[in-house]
Amino acid sequence: MNRVLPVRLAVYTLLFPLMLCCGPRPRYPKDTPPAGSALGPITVETYSPVFDETARFIAATGLPENSPLRDAAATKEYAAFKKSIDKAWDGFFSENLKKIHRWTEKHLPPGKNLSVFYPFSGPDILHALSFYPDARDILMFGLEPTGGIPEARSLDTKTLLRSLRGLAPALNFTLDHAFFVTTDMQKNVGRNPFTGITGIMMFFLSRDGFEVVQAREIQLDAAGAVTAAGTVKGRGAVDGVEIIFSRGAGTRLHRARYFRLDVGNGSAQLPRFNMYCEKNPPFATIIKSASYLMHNDTFSTVRELILSRSVSIIQDDSGIPYKSFAPSAWELRYFGKYHRPLPVFKTRHQADLEKAVALHSAGPLPFAYGYGYGYADMTYHLLYARKKP
Repeated sequence: MNRVLPVRLAVYTLLFPLMLCCGPRPRYPKDTPPAGSALGPITVETYSPVFDETARFIAATGLPENSPLRDAAATKEYAAFKKSIDKAWDGFFSENLKKIHRWTEKHLPPGKNLSVFYPFSGPDILHALSFYPDARDILMFGLEPTGGIPEARSLDTKTLLRSLRGLAPALNFTLDHAFFVTTDMQKNVGRNPFTGITGIMMFFLSRDGFEVVQAREIQLDAAGAVTAAGTVKGRGAVDGVEIIFSRGAGTRLHRARYFRLDVGNGSAQLPRFNMYCEKNPPFATIIKSASYLMHNDTFSTVRELILSRSVSIIQDDSGIPYKSFAPSAWELRYFGKYHRPLPVFKTRHQADLEKAVALHSAGPLPFAYGYGYGYADMTYHLLYARKKP
């Protein structure tokens, strides 16, 4: 009788449970939704490097050694693109974000599992992350389409370089002024695979040192739940994109969702979006450069949604009207020096806010926030509102 076989079977029997429990570790820690969230855990079924590779190519932040995009990245045109982007990034925009980081550490409470809401954001994910770097979920919306999911590997070198040429006009003003102009966004965004909302968000994340783990197109169904793109048709459909990102293998996952959305009163999309917001825990909200839309009665629904669903709001004067913050419901803190609106918004001057900032400001605001960068006499202010228990 062959005695080797029973011995091998015995060894395998002993080792099999050990192999199961001590197998390859997950690339990312298991995510647990915070209390009050109906959004579900952040999961990555199968990791693929293609999303981060595309983000790194768009952002010119370096490619893996075995990347098939290295030939395109070795061209003179790509080198010129990288030089231009590096210069723009290292100027005003990056330095302004660093100042926000430092201010945040001093003035805002930490919040690891926060849901952050950034209305009228466009693709500007980095201001949300500058104020709340540990946010678990970030909710954003704007009028611009997502532009689909860019995948650089599917494009030849000529198309890759042509797409990069279109990216600069979509970014240059923002990198110099720290806000997006809606008309410019509608003109430039989505004209090629890299200039959609998704591509620009991937650019920002990679530039700030994040790994783009996964990106997918999504929609909201009739109950306000997230579903796969293409499953919801007709009036009221809400299209969006979900990006999962991290600081690298072994670090926690973060999730950003951007929806293309009309939030004017009577919009057929609003009921679904409101139901989706109800599935989130209460928000830490930031608002900037919001065109004073919520000063109009035609945007009262989204204004009330933000006030009811937020535990805190950081904003400039272009967000929710100052008179909407009832002293009985909100604790208010003021920073900086009020500057009257730019001429195009001159009718939106708020004398009560100007007086409150003058009386109660905690001191100068060390960073630019909102409209007006480049004006010689520009000063900036910020209102930080916390809902009372």
